[in-house]
Amino acid sequence: MATTESVPDWVAEYVGLPYLAGGRDRTGLDCFGLCLLVWRERFGLDVPLYGGVTWEVANSAKVGEFIEGEVRAGWEPIEAGAEQPGDVVLMRLRGHPIHVGVVVGCGMMLHCHDTADAAVEDYGTLQWSRRILGFHRYRAHA
Repeated sequence: MATTESVPDWVAEYVGLPYLAGGRDRTGLDCFGLCLLVWRERFGLDVPLYGGVTWEVANSAKVGEFIEGEVRAGWEPIEAGAEQPGDVVLMRLRGHPIHVGVVVGCGMMLHCHDTADAAVEDYGTLQWSRRILGFHRYRAHA
């Protein structure tokens, strides 16, 4: 089981940022917005958005299509166990691939969702591991 000891100090700057559907800055972020912020601020990646979507959890199918399109457009699949800080973990919620987190350390991710502000969690726990669809690395970062 992963521990928070494997998480870099800079991650604390993001923990507790508030969840906001469609949010893209520190005043409020959804899971993809949090990843965009971390990639830009910590990894120097300006990840473009290839499609548009109204980010509403109630429209899980549309959000899932958007996320799958983003992943296909700019991301390389990474074998489980080879993920590194900055990689994205794609997860299924409500039956759709609608949740992402950014890998921040060995087995740990930074993420937020509609019922929780930004937090660090172990993606190897039963709660998350059964939802993982894969790990991906942005091609410009590969």
